[in-house]
Formats: sequence, C-alpha cells, structure tokens
Amino acid sequence: MLGEPGITYGGNEERASPRAPERGELHVHINGAIPAPTILEIMADEATVLPSGFDFARDMLRLAPCQSLAEYLTPWQVLRLFPKKRQNLDRLAHAVAASLAENSVRFVELRSSVLYLSGLQSCSPAHALERLIESTGEAARHHGIRRGLILTVTRGDYCASNLTTLLQAYKDLGEPKDVVGLDLAGDEETAYPSELPSLFREAKDRFGLGITVHAGETGRAENVRSAVELFHADRIGHGTAAGKDPELLDLLSAKGICVEVCPISNRLTGAVPRDEAHPLQDFRRHGVPFVICSDNPGIHQRGLADDQAAAMAEGLSVGDMQQQYEVAKRYSFMEGLN
Repeated sequence: MLGEPGITYGGNEERASPRAPERGELHVHINGAIPAPTILEIMADEATVLPSGFDFARDMLRLAPCQSLAEYLTPWQVLRLFPKKRQNLDRLAHAVAASLAENSVRFVELRSSVLYLSGLQSCSPAHALERLIESTGEAARHHGIRRGLILTVTRGDYCASNLTTLLQAYKDLGEPKDVVGLDLAGDEETAYPSELPSLFREAKDRFGLGITVHAGETGRAENVRSAVELFHADRIGHGTAAGKDPELLDLLSAKGICVEVCPISNRLTGAVPRDEAHPLQDFRRHGVPFVICSDNPGIHQRGLADDQAAAMAEGLSVGDMQQQYEVAKRYSFMEGLN
C-alpha cells in the first residue's frame, strides 16, 4: 500500500527525460515543497533553533504512515520559523521551482498563508505578499514554469479576520493577477466563525478568485458538502471521505467540482487507511473530476511523478494519467492555459 516503508514508485527515471509528460500541479503547499537540504541551509544561515524535543531526522520527513494528521503536520513546527531573510525566500522559491521542473511541471498553483511571512520578516501583509509574488515569480520564470498563488487561511477563531487581512493586502497591491485563489485548510474538527463562508463567497464574486477547501480529509463527508454549499468551492482538497457517500459523489459530479487527489499524502496522513482502497475509483465511477497532486512533496521526498505512479498503483490506467495535464488545465484557476 502507499506510504509503506521501503516501497518506491515508478516515475523517477522519467523526470529528466525530454519525453517526460507535461504536468500541472494544483495542490502544493510551498512550505511543504522545500527540499530538506535547502531547509538545513536556511536554518543554518538564520541560526534557527529547533523546538524542544524536535529531532530533524525523525520529525521533518514523512516517509511512512502517521498515527494522525497532527503527527503528519509536526514538520510545520519548524517550517513556520523561516525565512526571516528576504534572500532566503528567494532561495526556497528557487528550490521549490527546481523540484517542480524536475517533475516536468509546466504550471503550478502554490499555496501560502503569507501572514506568517509578514511576522517573520517584520513587514506588512501587503509587503509580504509582494515579496512572495516577486520571489516565486522570478523562480518560476527561471525554471520555465507558469505559477499562480493561492492564499490560505487555517480554520480557527481568527480565520475570518486573517482572511480579511489577506484580502486587504491583495487590494492594497492592486489585485495582482498572480493571486488566483483562496484556500481553507487546517483541522476539520476546528470550528470557524459563522461569517467565514460568506467572506469566501464575496471574494469569489467580487474578485473572481477560485475557491478550494480542504475537506473530507479527516473522515467527515459533511465537510465536503459544506464546502460546496456554504463556501461555493470550485475544487475540494483531498475529499477522500466523499467516497463513502454516493449522493455526495453525484453532487460533485453534477456540479463539476474537481477533487484534488494527493495519493501519497492520503496514505501518510491516514486519510485513507492502509487496509482500505483509495476512493479514486469511486470518483471515476461517479464521474467526479479529479486531478492528481503532490501536497507536500518536500517532506515526502517524492514529487508529482511519484503521485501519478501511486495513482496507477491504486488502479488508474496509463490513459488516465495521459489525460491529467488537460484535466489540470481545465480546473486551474489560472488564465490562458488553453
């Protein structure tokens, strides 16, 4: 099964090949995509102190299934401590773009919460967003990749105010086209302010931003339905719990809502237990559009090529994978890909 220790997946040999298939990446967190050597370089340069009890070799990478989503997210105890220096933002952006290029990614939607960057670099949210746009934009151009940015807020008491702050920064910069969407992430059991769904809907209507919501990753199909009905989500992040609800699958199919499937991550987090089949085949049978994504390839030490190989191990065909680039273009929030 995916994520078992010692098991590797096909696809590595094709990354550097000129005949490697073109790929689009719609669900990847920039912090989770930084290669481990780059993390160590930046930590050394910024004299980053590890949290008490955090062992880099043990806690930074996720190569085998975790006992919970919280355990899987342990690396973020460190990933939120840098970059404090502007040049290190450039450094990590280039490392992420290089890894994507190695996987033949031609366009990507990178996710970042931005606000943590504002705190680290002692600048306003607008300046933090501007720096992120500049760093990721230059890195993407250098590696021949088109990129858009998705601004993420995390569920909790302050997510509505955080979203308001992010949108104000976006407006202060003149509504840059680099920002293509909004994302709601975090523990699905954590409550959020009642006004949050309307803020997402208003941003979608006013600015034309795409909406994607992490939902159904921790076993509650109701969260997927809420993402559709309350947040007006265009895409669903993970959505594995929907596989247990045929009516919900039919709803996703009827509305043409794409599920961002991250096969390796789903096994590592326990979203899909090792003794259960991945719901990919359920999505396929019900006509639910889906796109294979990598989520946090840096901490997995496996990229999008590996996730596509993992999807084939779950029963998808070579033909399915050949269609993925066009599917990613169709459901991307970025303009001008067709």
